[in-house]
Amino acid sequence: MSIDSFQINIPKEFYPLIDELEGPNLDAKAKVSLALGLFVNKQVTLARAAQLSGKSLSDFIDLLRSKNIPWMEYSEEHLQDDQRVIKEVLGDEKADE
Repeated sequence: MSIDSFQINIPKEFYPLIDELEGPNLDAKAKVSLALGLFVNKQVTLARAAQLSGKSLSDFIDLLRSKNIPWMEYSEEHLQDDQRVIKEVLGDEKADE
C-alpha cells in the first residue's frame, strides 16, 4: 500500500512563520518548505527539489537565490578541471602566435 499524502499537526507557534512562506495556500507552502529542506540537507537533487516543490527549475533556483541558498556546488575537482582547461587554451593561443 502506498501513501499519496498524510496529515500532520503543526503547533500554533509555526503559524506566523508558515504564513511568510511562498505559496498560495498551506499545501503549497509546505511543499516548498519541505523541498527546500530536503535540498539544503542534500537528500534530493536540485531538479528533484524543484519537482517536489511544484516549481519549474528556474523558479526554484530563483527562490534559492532569494533566500541566499547556494544552488550550485563548485568543488575542488571543478576548480582543477577549469585550471587545466585554461592552461590548455592559453597554451594553444601561445602556439598560434
